[in-house]
Amino acid sequence: MKLDHLYALTDHNAVLQHAKYSVPSRRDGYTTDDNARALVFAARAQNFWPNYPNTELQRKLLAFILLMQSDDGRFHNLMDFSQRIIGGASVGDHLGRAVWSAGAVIHSELPTGMKNSARHIFDRALHWGMESNFLRTKAYTCLGLAERLKANASDRNVALNLEHVGNDLLEVFERNATVGWEWFENVLTYDNARLSQALFAAYETLGKEEFLSGAEKSCSFLLQATAEKEIYIPIGNNGWYKKGGKPAVYDQQPVDAGAMVETMALAYKVTGREIYEKAFRQALGWFYGLNTRAVAVYDHTTGACYDGITPTGLNENQGSESTLSFLLGAATAIENFGQTASS
Repeated sequence: MKLDHLYALTDHNAVLQHAKYSVPSRRDGYTTDDNARALVFAARAQNFWPNYPNTELQRKLLAFILLMQSDDGRFHNLMDFSQRIIGGASVGDHLGRAVWSAGAVIHSELPTGMKNSARHIFDRALHWGMESNFLRTKAYTCLGLAERLKANASDRNVALNLEHVGNDLLEVFERNATVGWEWFENVLTYDNARLSQALFAAYETLGKEEFLSGAEKSCSFLLQATAEKEIYIPIGNNGWYKKGGKPAVYDQQPVDAGAMVETMALAYKVTGREIYEKAFRQALGWFYGLNTRAVAVYDHTTGACYDGITPTGLNENQGSESTLSFLLGAATAIENFGQTASS
């Protein structure tokens, strides 16, 4: 597993959002979303890819996240290539991912000064993530709180905040789940596994059995909705999967497969249940050709990941969301199953 393409997508400022085939698309600029993903990865990557200039990347990503945060703690998401921030600060997925990335830095081996900067980001954004009505924002915030609690296990305030967010997610799940549809919403869309992952993470750090129960019930439903004949099939974005309907098969996106890899690894870690190890391997296998089109989504020669699977085959663009989705899953594989990384 290589970092070549990630570095190709990274310029003097930050990680660029899109690529046209394998070449960075500078006109599309940058997002907080993608740079937060990259920072979660970079905070974990030092031990696995020591021959890459990770410190430079880490500082660059952290500086970008700091720049994109407004004075009130919310985040702008878009910046064009001239480094002009587009649109106002808001509370969406990008804020939750930024909180998660700050938590990942705090729970890392990065220098103290960088951790202090991450705490500054985290503390200003936290209440927005906790009070957000967007489920995924709340789930990413939950993941960030879990990371921070691992770094500061005696911090009672962090534990209380994590329990609060976990309870909010669990309440939504219990209110919406019905027989045959044990899920947080009436539709499965993108990054679905993050919702279950958040409850697993809350259980891992707090030990509250209700979180484990909600995580396993929702995870069981997601597994049933995304597996057929031993193949993992992410929910397609051309129609999604609405309650009472059928799941769309295409287009399949790496962001879903990557989230599933991370979630199943965590589920296996905290429960030891073989069903989760199997699901982990199926989701990781999706990147290597164990999918409905039998195509390799990961390019092992460059470390890039294609942007998805369409009815006719690969979407041959190789943007940052896709590549980082694979790399986060790869880092999870290394951490949990003892694989080794390439330099």
